[in-house]
Amino acid sequence: MPSRLSKLAVTTLVLLLADVYIPVRSAAAAQPSVRTLPAAQEDNMNQSTGKDSEKNTADDTPVVWNHNLTGEHTYGTAVWALDERGMRGTADGGASGMRTYTAPAQTGDAVIMTDLMPIDAQMQAGLFFHGTADGQQGYIALLIRQDQRVKVRLQQTDGTVIATSTQDYYSEKGTRHRLEIYLEKDRVRLFLDGYADPAIDTGGIARPGTASGLVVLRGAASFQDTYMMAASEFYGEKHRPAYHYSALRGWASDPNGMIYYKGEYHLFHQDGGRWAHAVSEDLLHWKNLPFALEWNEQGHIWSGSAIADDHNVSGLFDQAPEQGGLIAYYTSYTPDRPNGNQKIGIAYSMDRGRTWHYPKEHSIVIQNPGQTADDPGSWDFRDPKIVRDEERNRWVIVVSGGDHVRLFTSTNLLDWTLTDNFGYGDYIRGGVWECPDLFQLPVQGTGQSKWVLMISTGAHPNTNGSDAEYFIGQLSDEGRFINDNLPGQVLKTDWGKEFYASMTFAGLPDRRIAMAWMTNWDYAFDLPTADWKGILSTPRELSLISTTSGVRLVQAPLRELDTLRTPLRSIRTATIDAYSTNILADLSAGSYEIEAELKLPVQQTAADFGFRLRTGKQGRQFTETGYQVDTGQLYMDRTSSGITDFSDRFSTRQTADLQPENRRIQLRILVDESTVEIFANGGQRVFSSVIFPDQESRGMSFYVNGGQVKLISMDVYELKSVWK
Repeated sequence: MPSRLSKLAVTTLVLLLADVYIPVRSAAAAQPSVRTLPAAQEDNMNQSTGKDSEKNTADDTPVVWNHNLTGEHTYGTAVWALDERGMRGTADGGASGMRTYTAPAQTGDAVIMTDLMPIDAQMQAGLFFHGTADGQQGYIALLIRQDQRVKVRLQQTDGTVIATSTQDYYSEKGTRHRLEIYLEKDRVRLFLDGYADPAIDTGGIARPGTASGLVVLRGAASFQDTYMMAASEFYGEKHRPAYHYSALRGWASDPNGMIYYKGEYHLFHQDGGRWAHAVSEDLLHWKNLPFALEWNEQGHIWSGSAIADDHNVSGLFDQAPEQGGLIAYYTSYTPDRPNGNQKIGIAYSMDRGRTWHYPKEHSIVIQNPGQTADDPGSWDFRDPKIVRDEERNRWVIVVSGGDHVRLFTSTNLLDWTLTDNFGYGDYIRGGVWECPDLFQLPVQGTGQSKWVLMISTGAHPNTNGSDAEYFIGQLSDEGRFINDNLPGQVLKTDWGKEFYASMTFAGLPDRRIAMAWMTNWDYAFDLPTADWKGILSTPRELSLISTTSGVRLVQAPLRELDTLRTPLRSIRTATIDAYSTNILADLSAGSYEIEAELKLPVQQTAADFGFRLRTGKQGRQFTETGYQVDTGQLYMDRTSSGITDFSDRFSTRQTADLQPENRRIQLRILVDESTVEIFANGGQRVFSSVIFPDQESRGMSFYVNGGQVKLISMDVYELKSVWK
């Protein structure tokens, strides 16, 4: 969900994104407030949008074409006009046409993209690039649609065909195709709809000009979110993470609907009460797609989850090409009703998540629990997470209810029965419960399995902001969650301050992988980035282990991260004290990983030891993570990490109890341009934190105070960007 509500208050955050006012939910459960973006931030978010491309429809609905193109010239007989989808080009009765733009100029490697929606069954439309301003020379990346299939063709403006995609792609009514063009010297790569393999990849392309633009040769098509940028600007801004997911522009908040389906990982996330969408084959290299779920007649589309209905149990896929598909369960929020009349709606996709439909029947599958004959209901009721319970041949949905969660079961994915209310009373230690997740995991080394219920809690003084915790237990035949521990026993998911709304991927038979929004509700919309906001954590693999305190959840960084490594240094067996030289002194990187195993000697043990990360040349800027021996605490201190004054609630030091194992401490530290994640002793303690250092702060060091520590091993790797 984009923000936090309570039964006491419903507030609206109005974000000016791409020249459209997008209502977003407010912060904090217990403390009603209205938060708005400062005007300067609104201007920053709008600086790349064409101001001349907006109007209102007859019912005053704003119509906007989001783009950064200027210096317009129009050629041919096609008709160009704004409609509710963006910039529409129509070429009827033999007409055709082109709109060229002289800026930004394509003077080097570049990326061009658009979301193109075919209006007519037979259509030819696309993007113009490497061209002259008069449109006489250059190239066209053309989508050719016929009989609900599209192909991609690369041709010159005179019609000479250079290449055509060997594959065609499904194109049902209403599909918006994401076309991305990567221009690299004389090479051109065309990608369609987020698929990992390029539709066309060819070289030997000349550059007769620097103009770009829109083309329609047959039928009608609408263009939206059309941008041309230098390759260096594509995921290259200050603080832009190199290997974490972030949206190209706009917002990335709560992860939604995460699912592995037919060879692809689908990541949806909140952006202005809509589901943004990206896909990947490895959880690292993501391709952004058009918005999946837009506002509908019920209102906004808040957080939720997705499941595969491969056997058409729901009956929604009678017309689907594969007789199955995906179903998204979302929070329907109606702004003009008390507390949004939160309820659970569904949408479905028949084309592997590219196009989504709201069904006419069963559009709402679970009404607000406060509903009466005279009142549609105003209780907190949001963030549905669906999971398959194979043992009992049913599906289970868990929904947050403010100070508890509600569980429902179904055998047909449409009709749901309430089976449990879990929470209340001593379970509540801070803010409102949100974004629950429910899943089953085996306990390593045993023949047992346990059910894990994860929640996030909204900002509250008792927890110094928002927080995350989990429960271990069983799911009964009746659909009740039975906690193994007593109410009030807190099992923290993360000891950092930026880990919220975590969700795990559905559809993975042998792994449970989670991602979270790296923010805190004390300053969720205050982070000092420009025309993009929000970072998601690295994907983590979750496991259960037996400890002396009981069964506990541990986390490990995604093993696929290893493919991004370039070794920088490897050290084996050393004794280090306060007088030792810095063993990392000559290393420099912005995104990197450190793996270290350290042993506390029996005598002359250090008082504390650890790492300084993203250090400046003068040594005054750094983020520190270390271990305090006398208190047995792992700590992270970002007092000197860079920009910290964007919020007076931005906490700079966090700690967690951590006992050595055989006098050893194991650390795995992931550093990116604006994040630090620490996994200690096999992921028994995890810190997730954001930092905002200078770009030049790329040093690192290892320090020891007050004694010695034995270094068993240390490996340092630079991690390459997944966007370049």
